[in-house]
Amino acid sequence: MRIAVCDDEKPYLEELLNLIREYDRTRQDLDFTLSAFSSGNELLNFVDEHGGFDLYILDIIMPEISGIQLGAALRKSGDEGMIIYLTTSPDFAVDSYTVEAFHYLLKPIDTTAFFHCLNKAADRFVRVQQDVITIKTSYSFRIVPVQNICYAERVRRLICYHLNDGSVINGATFNGTFQNAVAPLLEHREFLLVGSSFAVNLRHVTEITRRDLIISEEHKIAIPRGKYETYKSEWSDYWLNSGK
Repeated sequence: MRIAVCDDEKPYLEELLNLIREYDRTRQDLDFTLSAFSSGNELLNFVDEHGGFDLYILDIIMPEISGIQLGAALRKSGDEGMIIYLTTSPDFAVDSYTVEAFHYLLKPIDTTAFFHCLNKAADRFVRVQQDVITIKTSYSFRIVPVQNICYAERVRRLICYHLNDGSVINGATFNGTFQNAVAPLLEHREFLLVGSSFAVNLRHVTEITRRDLIISEEHKIAIPRGKYETYKSEWSDYWLNSGK
């Protein structure tokens, strides 16, 4: 599990790293890698060059770029890593949810509360790693985390899997119905069968109109006539009850 820690105050940064190392010794089922950053720009430059992290532990009040701005920049780039915010002020709690923060803790750090938070994040990481499907292509098998699939689309007798990094996996040809072919996806609660040619991951749907399920400006899935209320209800229920 890759963890990035960002705090412009060196004593707090060292304290966080030591606490995470202490917590690491309590988890026999996971290996942790730690990277420390003293500014948001330093972290963003690293992510641009080397890729993102599974968990970000960010101070909020920092010079140049705040933790909230840092989180927004990560989300804008498509990074879905969990974010835990640490700050001396409770005034940013609402702002933290605009970037879908996993948790928000006040300084000084309470070890018990921090370890509890880390435990929840580690448990989610384990679940996500186990939550995968195997996609058969014309020449290989690909194991893909379910959360990385935005939607699956029927193109003639193929299934094209559109991933959150913009790539597409072309599955092998299939016989029978599309619904049966994507049954492994539909076993996961976040996936919704849309018409006869799409299976959409509700986690990646940013908006629903009467005409479309909107994933991004480039990716809009047309809603069959009369299904708007049904799909809207499914989307709302997913986020209210299981989206986190």
